[in-house]
Amino acid sequence: MNISKYCDLSFTPEIVDNIWQLTNSPDVVTDGSGDKYIGYEHIGESYSGNRRYIIEERDRLTAKEIAELTGNGVFLDLACGDGCLTVPCADFGTKIIAGDISNAMLKILQNKAQNNNISIENVMLCRMNALDTSLKNECIDTVAANSVLHLISNPEKVVGEIYRVLKTGGSFVCVDDAPGKNVENQFDNSLYNEIVSRIYSEYWSELNKFGIAPQKFSWKFDRHAYCIKIFDSFETKKITRDNVYKMSLNDGFIPRFASRGFSDQVNVPQGIHQKIIDILFDRFAGIYGKNFADIAYTGIEDDLLITVYRK
Repeated sequence: MNISKYCDLSFTPEIVDNIWQLTNSPDVVTDGSGDKYIGYEHIGESYSGNRRYIIEERDRLTAKEIAELTGNGVFLDLACGDGCLTVPCADFGTKIIAGDISNAMLKILQNKAQNNNISIENVMLCRMNALDTSLKNECIDTVAANSVLHLISNPEKVVGEIYRVLKTGGSFVCVDDAPGKNVENQFDNSLYNEIVSRIYSEYWSELNKFGIAPQKFSWKFDRHAYCIKIFDSFETKKITRDNVYKMSLNDGFIPRFASRGFSDQVNVPQGIHQKIIDILFDRFAGIYGKNFADIAYTGIEDDLLITVYRK
């Protein structure tokens, strides 16, 4: 794929680890009067824990819908992260621009594809700011931005950028869980829930000794109310999923928490953070056993609700 076909740039971007550097914006902005946002450069391979190279069934189902909508066009996976949609879409043969503010996450995407023997020859990897993608007007057929709008203080600006780059007739694809299954009456997750609750509580209690309080960098946004104002039409599709799954603490929560992977941890100094993590994990190993991170949550997969907004 030729980058000049899709981008309006006043400079020739560098290529680092096969990633086009389309922006020099910082990974995280939490101060100042301008737009604020959270990226995950500092998390790296800890973001998805032990499952970072696994293609989840929900992502393959979503990718199939996106591939069918995109056809022979181009799919923009905005804030693509570790490639949970890009990699399975590539497996369906879709042409993709995969953009994220984090080179580390884009590197995981490459490793995920390699570990699953999936070619990303038709994928253009870009370090990209969702607030200003540098893409040309009306050059994209399908867009997803499923894990970013709540991490930006001006999500309306991102949706406006999505609308700008979409061709007339193009689709903005949004995926949500459609919960409703009463899991707690079927599985006993009390120990898992207790440990997660205690980790959060005791972590911030220890940080309070250093004068550090949680500051949540996550912004509420009524996506549907905003999108129906600017897009011409929309349609929804529900995909039923009923499989039982198990997710251990070490499969997801602990690696992400230990790497300051939640938005209220972003501004916690790394040195203090690591000191407290070491204290807590020693404490919890004494309370729950040295293999406490193997304790798992058992649940039933949520159905998927796919909403497609058309320009």
